[in-house]
Amino acid sequence: MTKQDSSQSTLTSKIEKLSINKLWSLYFIAITVIILLITFSQVINYSFSERQSVDADIINKAGRQRMLSQKITKCVLLFQLDKQGSYKKELSFALNEWELSHTELGRHNDEIQNSIVKAEADELYSKMHTFQQKVFENAHKLLNNETDSTLTQEVLDNEAYYLIYMDQLVGVYSDYANQKLNVVQNTSLLLFLITLTILFFELAYVFRPTARRIKKTIQELEKTKNINHEKIQEVDQLYRSLGQAYQHLSESKETDENLHVVLGKVNDEGDFIETSENLIDILKIEENETPRNIFHWLIPEGYKEEMIREILDSALNEETWMGNLKVTDEDGDFVWIEIIITKVHKDKPEILIVGRDTTDQKESEERSKEINQEEIDKHIETQKSRSLLILKGQEEERGRISKDIHDGIGQLLTALKFSLESINLAQAKLSSQKLKESKKLLKNIIREVRRVSFNLSPNTLGDYGINAVLTRFASETSRLSDVNVTFNNKSDFNKRFERHIETNIYRIVQEAVNNAIKYSKAAQVEIDLIHDFEMLYISIKDNGDGFDTDNIEIHGGGNGLLNMKERAGFVGGSIEVTSSIGKGTTISVEVPIEEV
Repeated sequence: MTKQDSSQSTLTSKIEKLSINKLWSLYFIAITVIILLITFSQVINYSFSERQSVDADIINKAGRQRMLSQKITKCVLLFQLDKQGSYKKELSFALNEWELSHTELGRHNDEIQNSIVKAEADELYSKMHTFQQKVFENAHKLLNNETDSTLTQEVLDNEAYYLIYMDQLVGVYSDYANQKLNVVQNTSLLLFLITLTILFFELAYVFRPTARRIKKTIQELEKTKNINHEKIQEVDQLYRSLGQAYQHLSESKETDENLHVVLGKVNDEGDFIETSENLIDILKIEENETPRNIFHWLIPEGYKEEMIREILDSALNEETWMGNLKVTDEDGDFVWIEIIITKVHKDKPEILIVGRDTTDQKESEERSKEINQEEIDKHIETQKSRSLLILKGQEEERGRISKDIHDGIGQLLTALKFSLESINLAQAKLSSQKLKESKKLLKNIIREVRRVSFNLSPNTLGDYGINAVLTRFASETSRLSDVNVTFNNKSDFNKRFERHIETNIYRIVQEAVNNAIKYSKAAQVEIDLIHDFEMLYISIKDNGDGFDTDNIEIHGGGNGLLNMKERAGFVGGSIEVTSSIGKGTTISVEVPIEEV
């Protein structure tokens, strides 16, 4: 890489790192220089056109002088042949016009700015004037019926010398006009080259870094999209893990209020030796209906004989067994019993069964799990919906930025390029028209860049706050659209918010105004701001078509209204939408001052 390439790369990287405000200032300076150059070129071309018109008029008058001198000579000859004819009147008229044109030609010499050309023109005019006066005087003598025979010959002789000096004077005028034309052409060419150089600099060092920054922003948005998607999956997994942990916690929970009691005793064959009142109460049975054998009781409930045998053998081997049994009572309802089975040392081995009724606890846990799971699922779906809306907003923003650059700035720059390339300096009038068109295109480019820059990130917001940015937003929107947007700060609110709160308030107003322009066909939009000690109130009212609020799901329907509601929630505020068909729409936003 050469030293020149390295310095160029360094300059480009420095420009890319400039803030939006400084980058716009640089762009504005470059565009302003181009406009000044084009304006200066227009002034030069206009001035030259005026002077060229005067020069052409003078040359035409000189040609008319030649014609009149020849006409006077002809009339003199014909008048000598027929003094009673109509040539006397024609000769008199020609002499008067000739004298007037000759005087005007002399005045033109005083307007010549080049001293050398003026001196040469004055000298030729003086010589020509001598012969002109002689022709004029002799012709008048003939009109006065003087009979001197030499008058006609003197008119012819002096007219010949007059024409010689007239030709030389016309040559001086023509050379002077060509000299001015060459100066104007060289100046226009120099201005054109300077304009192209500045335009190339702007494309290489202003627009290109801006395009790179936008590309980088889009890449960051794409990266944020992927991060959000991963976070959604992580949140989903965390909530599921939380549900499982809660379930295990519920299963291991012990209740001191419901202590274990003796339910009965069985022998090694499973026959009940003793049945307590507690078991009778749990199963809601009569005393004569108590189970006679544990196998006969539990096998119909769905438990396998091998499992029951294994539990009894473990108890006989002095291993205590703990667990939960799910059985049915006399009414056919399920009953949960938490039991402990252990061996009692006597002459004959007995197995003691103690336990407690956990049916209410189990049902409460199941209901709690169902409710919590519903809330968890609802929260996850809400987070997913919000994330999808954010991703959709990012996609729409990328599409809007791309469309603005391609359809706006890109098309205008292409048109400007073609307009400048079509300029032919040899054709002064056509070049002047092309330069006017180029100047108009540059103005449109400036407006388009201002609009795109303002939509991306209004610099006024970070510098001066919500009051200033809403004032400029209303002004810019009115200028760039056919809708009259007004902003009224009725309570002179001038406090500063945190940056994210100001941004959300601005985006809410921007979304509301854009919806009014895009969908309601409004001609007037009013933005009113008022505050008290506790709340900030913003009202966006339009006179558009309106809509039926009963037929639109504001809380889950249109993305625009939902986005505004979400943004208001982010800053601790709220939104109310009032609308009816044919009567416009009013969106009221409230933000607590303590959140600011």
